[in-house]
Amino acid sequence: MLKELFHLFTPYEWIITNRLGGYALGNAFLANSRKYHGLLIAGRKKGERIHLVSSVEEKVTFLSGLTYFLDTNFYRDITYPEGYKLIKEFFYLPYPSFYFACPQSKDFFLKKSIKMHKEKNLVLITYQNISTYPFKLEIRPKFSFRNHHTVQFEKDWKEADVEINIFEKEAFVSKNEFALFIYLSKGKIFKDPIFYYHVYYPIEEIRGYEATEDLFSPFKIEVDLNPAEKFYLIFSDIPVKDINKEIELIESYYRNYPELDLNKKSFSQEEYFKILDLMVESFLLEDDIVAGFPWFYCWGRDTFIGLPAIFYLEKGFEKAYTIFIKYKNLMKNGLIPNVVTDFSEINYNSIDGTLWFGLRIFQFIEFFKDKISEKQKNELLQAIKEIITQFLTNSFLPFRIDPEDGFIEIPDNINLALTWMDVVIDGIPITPRYGKPIEISALWYNLLKFSSKYLEEPFIKKYNINSLIRKQKKSFAKYFNGELWADRIYKKEPIFEIRPNYIIALSLPYDIADKTSMTKGLELAKKELLTSYGLRSLSPRHPNFRKNYFGSQYLRDLAYHNGTVWVWLLYPYAEVLKKVYKNKKILKEELNKLVKPFRDMIISGKIASIPELYDGENPYYPKGAHAQFWSVASIYLIEKGLQTLKGVII
Repeated sequence: MLKELFHLFTPYEWIITNRLGGYALGNAFLANSRKYHGLLIAGRKKGERIHLVSSVEEKVTFLSGLTYFLDTNFYRDITYPEGYKLIKEFFYLPYPSFYFACPQSKDFFLKKSIKMHKEKNLVLITYQNISTYPFKLEIRPKFSFRNHHTVQFEKDWKEADVEINIFEKEAFVSKNEFALFIYLSKGKIFKDPIFYYHVYYPIEEIRGYEATEDLFSPFKIEVDLNPAEKFYLIFSDIPVKDINKEIELIESYYRNYPELDLNKKSFSQEEYFKILDLMVESFLLEDDIVAGFPWFYCWGRDTFIGLPAIFYLEKGFEKAYTIFIKYKNLMKNGLIPNVVTDFSEINYNSIDGTLWFGLRIFQFIEFFKDKISEKQKNELLQAIKEIITQFLTNSFLPFRIDPEDGFIEIPDNINLALTWMDVVIDGIPITPRYGKPIEISALWYNLLKFSSKYLEEPFIKKYNINSLIRKQKKSFAKYFNGELWADRIYKKEPIFEIRPNYIIALSLPYDIADKTSMTKGLELAKKELLTSYGLRSLSPRHPNFRKNYFGSQYLRDLAYHNGTVWVWLLYPYAEVLKKVYKNKKILKEELNKLVKPFRDMIISGKIASIPELYDGENPYYPKGAHAQFWSVASIYLIEKGLQTLKGVII
C-alpha cells in the first residue's frame, strides 16, 4: 500500500517547525506511517519533544446527504477510511496545503492547511470552503501524549492522571505532566470519548520498532462552513489569551513567503530563493541548529559543516555569532560537544566537529569583516587558541599530533569513532578510520594556515605553527599515489578505500594538492561516488559496499557509511569543481547538474526539506532523517555559488 501511495503522491514528507525544536510532520496522503508523524510535537528544553496530537478524523456532510471522510489511517489488515482518494492537489511549501475534490462532480470543495507558530508550540489548522455550497464538518482530534520516540496504548491513558475540560469553543486535556489546549474559531465541542485501537505505522515496522498504538479522542467538533468561509482549529501546549491575535501572527509570518495554489503551481526563480531561506531557517533554535527532523537534536559537527548557509540569512551575523559563543562556552579540553541528546547528555567524541568549528570562525570573520568588532573577533580567536593549545599539549585527548608530519593520529586502541563516519554497534566502531584520516589532516592544516594569518606572532612562535604547516604540506603527498587518493594513513601506509573523505579534504580553502591531482580525484569521484542526489560513502566496487539503507537499526547502521548516498557531500564536491573548472560556462553546467533534481522539486512545492540519505544503488527514495540541516545547507550554498555565475550563459 505504501509503495502505491508513494507512486500516487510522493515519498517525500511535509514538515513545519518552530524555534523550540517542535514540529509537525506527515505525508501527502495524510496517513501517519511513522510514530513521528503528527500535528503537534512540542519542543521542550534540552531537546525533549512531546508528541501531543497525532491526527484528526474529518467527515464532511453536504446538504444532499452525501458524506465523505477526508482522513486516512493504516491498520494492519485495512486502510480506513480512504480520504486520500479525495486529495487531488497538494503543496508542501511554504506550508502544507491539501485540496479535496468531490468524487462525483470532480469539483474542489475544501482546502486544508497546517501552519505553526515560530516561537510557540502552537499549530493552526485551517479549513476553507472553496466550493459554492455549504457543508458540515465533523472533526475528532486524536491524542497521543508521549515522548516522540515511543508509542502508547489505552492502558497508558487509563493508568494516568487524566483531566478533560470541555467548553463550547475551547477544551483542555492533560495526562500526567503533559497538557494541551484546544481552541475553535467557530462551531462547538461535544464530549464523546473513544479510542482508536491498533493504529499501524508501517515504516516503524520496517525500521524494526513497535509499529502500533492506541489513540484517544475525548470529544468531537462540529462546524458549518459556508462558501469561502474559513474555520480555524488551534492546538497549543500553553493557554492562548487571544486566538485572533495568534492567528494573525502566524498568518503574517507566512505572508512573507510566496504561496502556491490551484492557479499557481510553481515558484518563480526569485521566489525559489526566498523558499530556500525558509528551508534553512526551519532548523534554527534560539542559540543552535537542529541537525535533522524528526529524531536528531543538536550536533556540533552538523551545525558547523552547514553554518555558512546561516551567514546569508537576515540577521545571519547575529545568529551565527550566538551559535559560536554557545559552543565556545561548552568547550572542554579544546573540544566542542558533538552530540546533545534528548537526555541532555553532552558527547565530545569528535575531532572534526571542533576543526569545522574553528574553520567556520575564520570564514565568519572574513565574511563579516566589515561588521564584526575587534572585541567579537578576539573572543572567537580565543577559542582557536584554546583548540590549538589543547591539541598540541593535552596528552589525555583521544588522539595525538605526530611530530614527524604534524598530522592528527587516532590510535587503534581507543575503540572510538571520532570522524563523521561514526556508527558504533555494540560498542565497536563500524568505520573507525584509525590512523590519519585525510579530511582530519586537511581540516587541521587549514585551521593552522588561517591561524598563521590571524593569530599574533608570539602565539605562532610558541607552538611552532609555521613549522607544523611546512611538515603537513610536504606530507600530503603520502595520500596520493598518482591515480588514487587514500582515505587515511594507517601505520605509515596509505589505505586506498574510495570514500568521499578525500573530496572533503580537497574542497577546503587552503589546497593540499596541485590541480592535476585534484582533477584526478574529481574524475574518480564522478565515476565511483557521484549520484543524482549526493555522493556515496563508499565505492560500489568495494566488498563492504551495501546498496540499500533499509531494515532494522543494525542493518541500517551497517550501510550508513558503507555505500549510502549523503546529500551534504554535494557541497564539498561543488567546491572542488570550482577549483578544477576555471571555464565558468562549464562550471555553471556542472553545478546546475548537482542541484537540479532538488530545485525542480522545490519549485513545484512537492518537497518541504531535503533528506539526510538515499540508497547507494538506485537512489530515488529519501532515507534517514526526512529533513537534514547540512543537506539543505549544501544545496543552498551551491545555489549561492551559482548566483555569482548569473551572467554566464550556458
